[in-house]
Amino acid sequence: DDLMIKEIVSLIRRYDCEGHIYFMTVSDRVIKQVMEYAPDLKVCVGWDGNKDPMSMVDRAIALGAYKVQLFKPYFTEETVKKAHEHGILCNVFWADDPEEAKQYLEMGIDTILTNDYQLVAMQAHDFKEKI
Repeated sequence: DDLMIKEIVSLIRRYDCEGHIYFMTVSDRVIKQVMEYAPDLKVCVGWDGNKDPMSMVDRAIALGAYKVQLFKPYFTEETVKKAHEHGILCNVFWADDPEEAKQYLEMGIDTILTNDYQLVAMQAHDFKEKI
């Protein structure tokens, strides 16, 4: 793990990508390794199978993570609110349905991962225009 992390970080630095990437993993151990080796790089906590809606946010707070990648349906609006209170951004994996994406935006989700960007982006744009 250490050698792979060092190699990845080396490539990130070589191509001047520090401001354009983040590490996302379900492994708290790997997150700690990345943060120790490259504290300037951002990390994202992934879903580890725990169905408690606050589990990922609590892990992210404890680790000092930049972001969580929430996994539906294992989060709530309170999950997003708690993350934001601690300065943590929220991805959601995933929404291809525009109505579902709209619900996530209403919850305060920062980023929606999707397989149908055009459709979801148009809905998101229309929704944001209204607020």
